[in-house]
Amino acid sequence: MFKKQIWKGMAAAAIISTTFAACSKDDAPKKVYRYQTLDLKDNNNTNNGFITIAETSDSTFNIFMQINKSVMDRQYKFVVFRGNTASAPTDTLIKVGSILSETTGAPVLAKLHAIKEIKVDATTSRKFNYDSIINVLAFARISTPGSLGQDSTLALGNIGKSK
Repeated sequence: MFKKQIWKGMAAAAIISTTFAACSKDDAPKKVYRYQTLDLKDNNNTNNGFITIAETSDSTFNIFMQINKSVMDRQYKFVVFRGNTASAPTDTLIKVGSILSETTGAPVLAKLHAIKEIKVDATTSRKFNYDSIINVLAFARISTPGSLGQDSTLALGNIGKSK
């Protein structure tokens, strides 16, 4: 009887020590220092989503973009472009994501974590941080692929110096 209790105790100690060993200091969540949330509007000037840009403690930033209502099996593109909402979306700054909706009526959220640089072109990258995204002329756009190859805009809004 005593031997069974010893083995159970050793097994419990092994599980607990493995659990503590697996949790390291690197697993701690990063603190958010500064953030900005802006509404994204549709063609009728109705709030149809949002973008949040958040600076983290490791000198990177995160982007969260959401469309408020989705249609099942529709592809949604979440992109930040240079310029403002009045300009044509030709110069892509950050591709946040492309998500296929699995439901109808539910919000769809795209996330991009730990951004520390952007690609200027195919061979060049540039350091990019929270202050960079806040001080650049840019706008966020959520769209779906159209039948003729052109995207249809569902929500957009100015960010950074464009707002």
